[in-house]
Amino acid sequence: MSNFNSLSLRNLLNLSQQQLVIAILLLILSAVLVWILSRGLFDLIRYFAFRFSHRESFVPKSWLFITVLGLASIFIISRGQVARATTTEIVSDLDAHPESVPTSIPTQDLISILSCAVVVAGLIFEIGKRRGGQLRHLQINSMLSHPSATAVRTEVALRATLDVKSPLLESIYLQANSVSPIFVPLGISSSKLVFVDIGKQSVINICTHDHLQSSAIFRALIAATLFATNSQIKPILLRKQDAGNLTDLAFTQVEIVSTIQEAIQIAKDSPQHCVLFSDLIISNVELDDLQGGNCALVCSSATIFATTVLQATTSSWRLLANNLVITPYGLLINEATAITELLIDVDRALLPESASVISHLQRSHGRDQSWNVMVRTLGPVDVQLVDGTIIDFEKSKTKELLAWLTSHRARPTRSAARTALWEVNVADATFTNVVSDARRALNQTHLISNSEEWLPRTFNDQLPFHVSIISDGEILESCIARAQELAPSQAIDELHRGLELVRDLPFSGTGYLWPDAEGITSQLVLNIITASAMAGELDLQRGEIEGVFWATAKGLRVLGAHEELIALRMRAHALRGDLAGVRGEWHSYERAVKSDSWANSQPSQKLVDLYSKINSGSPVLLAR
Repeated sequence: MSNFNSLSLRNLLNLSQQQLVIAILLLILSAVLVWILSRGLFDLIRYFAFRFSHRESFVPKSWLFITVLGLASIFIISRGQVARATTTEIVSDLDAHPESVPTSIPTQDLISILSCAVVVAGLIFEIGKRRGGQLRHLQINSMLSHPSATAVRTEVALRATLDVKSPLLESIYLQANSVSPIFVPLGISSSKLVFVDIGKQSVINICTHDHLQSSAIFRALIAATLFATNSQIKPILLRKQDAGNLTDLAFTQVEIVSTIQEAIQIAKDSPQHCVLFSDLIISNVELDDLQGGNCALVCSSATIFATTVLQATTSSWRLLANNLVITPYGLLINEATAITELLIDVDRALLPESASVISHLQRSHGRDQSWNVMVRTLGPVDVQLVDGTIIDFEKSKTKELLAWLTSHRARPTRSAARTALWEVNVADATFTNVVSDARRALNQTHLISNSEEWLPRTFNDQLPFHVSIISDGEILESCIARAQELAPSQAIDELHRGLELVRDLPFSGTGYLWPDAEGITSQLVLNIITASAMAGELDLQRGEIEGVFWATAKGLRVLGAHEELIALRMRAHALRGDLAGVRGEWHSYERAVKSDSWANSQPSQKLVDLYSKINSGSPVLLAR
């Protein structure tokens, strides 16, 4: 009988079994809510009645239900909040040119080449190579210019890509097209990284009617040839002089030509392997000429001689020779612009006015006269008390926070510190816990009075810290500034005091994202070189040969094969008539130049001349 009534009710309401269950649950929930509201209203009436008649109080138990529901609505994230918190803005070239998207072929997905660890690692290596080359040729008392905010954000984002602990992708290498293949990443297929040969005789054909997509793929391949091949490839871009081209923006390292003949001539003259990129129609005759000049080709015009064909279908991309479904790498215009501006910013590292350097050093003069806590950044980061005790912190980010604060003494703010320490947004409580950990550990030292605070509490974005917290980098700056004002004997002691703090490359072993991107590491290296050269020169003038070797060794530890430091060591050997030592120093320098990826594999002309003079005349006289 009950089954009959249930079926009759469902048929009457025209509901499925699932819909009927939901309806019953909603009815029960509504009844509970009505009961809670009625009890609350009843308690409210009782409250006023007892308040005015008996002047007594009571416990409104039903109000507890309303309180619990109110708190739950505050702390439980609603659906709308989740959607708003996880929404991100995607910027693409299609937004700028929606009219160019063909209606017959849907847009296929691309993956940013800046998510490829192989390319990003090569780009970071190129940045380090440029900075190292500049530092190696700088004279003492030079100062690096501060990078732009855009360049800092770009480099931090790139370094964060490498810092992510993502699983390593398996690799698929397509069939080689040349005797000496050069593989570059092309895209992702079934969670595997696909590499394509772009060596001699290679012809890669990108077939799609979507101009924006093909341009993005061209830009990605150009970036891959520049940063993922260890400078083995020279990319050449063919475009008409009076028209826009496939990339819209070319990297400064790319040669731009307007004819095939120009590209062939560049390929003949260049010691590197050349790859021509073009969205123009390439004839078979021109293709034969390119291959005769050992120049590879990446084009968007169909050719029967293609060794690799990337074909866009209605819903995906395919490599025709292998029938492999692939998601190619792409590079948007704004991404290419950011990389170009970053590399330009790295190249403009020097400030020619030495006066600005002196004033910069004088600002820190006397800062280290009285300190209680020293953040050691000239090597692995540690926090040391004045008695030499190393402080241990509960949070791993606490040491980084103190290192950041002492490196940004002019204007330390909470927002800037959070942005530097975390590449993603973190909760306020996370940052507060790190600050509290620093306060708690420093308070246990009892080195300041009870009326003072190590990190005072504020109600704004400022993040002040006690003046007795300094860094070893600041002490080194003060030593250099004071040494310029002291007599040679006293200046030597001051410089040695600063150089004794140097243990290794600044921030070594930390993996912090901000020191390199903001130019802080480079400036600290330059300060170490300056102190080493100043101390070495003063020791050489006094005839203290061992002092020369000790001081220059400190500088060479952070920047090998520095020209001025090597010259000081050669002169020191010559001063005591040790030609074997001079030759040994020269041969060590040659090996360092050839093995160092930052150098151009060619010895400095200044050192070549010095070595020739020492070997051709009186070593002792020439050393002075």
